[in-house]
Amino acid sequence: MTPLDLTQRPPRSPRAELDGIAFLPRAIDKCRAALPGGNLGSYINLDPEIVTWSSLFYRRLGITHDEFLAVVAAAGSEDEVAAWLRERIDDAKLAKWHAQLLGTRLCDIPEELRARVRARHPAAAAMPDTALMIDIFDADDAQLTGAGPR
Repeated sequence: MTPLDLTQRPPRSPRAELDGIAFLPRAIDKCRAALPGGNLGSYINLDPEIVTWSSLFYRRLGITHDEFLAVVAAAGSEDEVAAWLRERIDDAKLAKWHAQLLGTRLCDIPEELRARVRARHPAAAAMPDTALMIDIFDADDAQLTGAGPR
């Protein structure tokens, strides 16, 4: 796949789905930005200091970032990536991932980590603790790039 520059446009919304898998298009975009010639900008896939949603995506679906990145790099299309992932996940893993992704609110993050989340996601400062994390990501993407969610 070709590299992406996430300083020009944000990755797709965490709500976006491919083959019924929420966050998959965003994970693909972030991996394409990590390829040679791409630019992650201020986005991260993994960080040893914090748990990222990308790392939760990999863990919940039972894959590693490195193997997913290799698949994205070698794939000719997003459908190939989706097919590769579908071979490795079951409905229970997917349901657990969707529930976590679509239902986690800022107030669900341990209190001692919320300040860190607010610092990492500037849009969160203006949002209530009851805001869904995916809403925070979409608002943050709009602030970072001046573009709305894709």
